[in-house]
Amino acid sequence: MTQAQMQLEAGSVAQLLTRAYEHAYEAGWTDGLPIIPATPDAVQQFIAASGCPADKLVGILPSRKGRATVEVIAVNAIMAGCRPEYMPVLIAAVEGLSDPTYPLELMQVTTNPMTPFLLVNGPVRNKLEINYGTGCLGPGWRANATIGRAIRLILINVGGALPGVYSKVAFGSPLRYSYICGENEEENPWTPFHVDRGFKREDSTVTVFKASNFCNISGGEGVGPDEILRQIATNMPPMYGGGDGALLLLGVNHARSLYEAGLTKRDVQQRLWELARLPADHFAETFATTERAVGRGDAKTVWRAHSPDEIYVAVAGGPGPQNVYIGAGMPQTRMIRTV
Repeated sequence: MTQAQMQLEAGSVAQLLTRAYEHAYEAGWTDGLPIIPATPDAVQQFIAASGCPADKLVGILPSRKGRATVEVIAVNAIMAGCRPEYMPVLIAAVEGLSDPTYPLELMQVTTNPMTPFLLVNGPVRNKLEINYGTGCLGPGWRANATIGRAIRLILINVGGALPGVYSKVAFGSPLRYSYICGENEEENPWTPFHVDRGFKREDSTVTVFKASNFCNISGGEGVGPDEILRQIATNMPPMYGGGDGALLLLGVNHARSLYEAGLTKRDVQQRLWELARLPADHFAETFATTERAVGRGDAKTVWRAHSPDEIYVAVAGGPGPQNVYIGAGMPQTRMIRTV
């Protein structure tokens, strides 16, 4: 093939991709970013990688009551830029999203910018190169970016969560593009999150949280465990609609420091629950009254969670005195069944 022919072919491919993106955008099938066209051959390849029949129903997704079959999940995975081997993770995540106890209906229609957060555990993290260390919340890692994005496309295309249609989110959030990481089990001095949830260490799982705000917590290096936890709790204040729990992605530096000081993960949860509260008069009276009525406060203080059990702890990220707090709860954990 001559250089001129190669240039002509490249130009034709670029035009086809551009037309595919424009068509998908006009049809409301995208998150606004360019997509990869889901050709019949590619769809069949992704279905084969799932190990499931194309018409297997994985879940019914609100608000449109759309049918998330394996074939439909494959189409959205291709559009998002996934690799075929990511399919088992997506199928497990959709199983969690469609659980009757998971509040997906609310998340799809509320004005609040809540969104699923995915935490991946087990050997699949390394097999698929899902980032759990430095920069694990992005950008720059294909598996994290495209698996999270595929979930958003599924919520749009199957569940109908287009802004202004079913979704009434007032501002939206960049976290709605992709919100996922693995747990850094290799540097977790305690048991991994999925083991705490009743799975074996050698199992691969994905946990889907109802999640919203994100806060990076810096500092606390070279101090005792009480000061580390006090610094973290300062950034975990009580919040409206925050009764579903809190997820702490504890950085590896602080995880090691707390462990070496003799604290168990349960100790960390208990201490954060005690510290993550503020005087009731810090808030509007209506807020404080509401929180007391649902068991997240008393006459003097308002709490971040009902109990230590609602403060979830996982270890993630790379070196440095950093932690991440996510307003997250109601976790659904599912086994990832790789082919």
